[in-house]
Amino acid sequence: MRPLLKKILLGLLGLLLIAQFFQPDRSAPAADPALDMLVMTDAPQDIRDLVTGACYDCHSYTTDYPWYAYVSPMSFIVQDHINEGREHLNFSLWDKFATDKHAREAGKELGEGEMPPGYYRLMHGHGRMGDADKQKLVAWFNANLGSVDGGGGEATEAEEGEGH
Repeated sequence: MRPLLKKILLGLLGLLLIAQFFQPDRSAPAADPALDMLVMTDAPQDIRDLVTGACYDCHSYTTDYPWYAYVSPMSFIVQDHINEGREHLNFSLWDKFATDKHAREAGKELGEGEMPPGYYRLMHGHGRMGDADKQKLVAWFNANLGSVDGGGGEATEAEEGEGH
């Protein structure tokens, strides 16, 4: 039984090595820096630091890929999360997302602990925020991006029914 186990392990190792030659598309389209949310809202530096640390890896075209994002099959999982995040809210295309209900929910999701996701906070120290920083960012999001729960920019009935 031992030679069979050795062959299985060598086969799995071989597959893992071959898998490294296949990587997801990490390219991002060119975006006008003037249309970035932090530029368009003229966010102060402390807010810029919090937002780029907690949000921009998945919700912008300025992703800073960690080392494990280059190791298959993890590379495909990471890229899938990034693509999904950009689809729901992309701060690099603020001209298109500024009126979207997801943009107005940013403060709510941050305040409820939904964003950044737990797995992101676990793997990225810059994604972890203390309560004071989180409250500051939630207040800024609600004041500048609007919120669906009374912070400005109430969602209309039509937006509430959209299936984003």
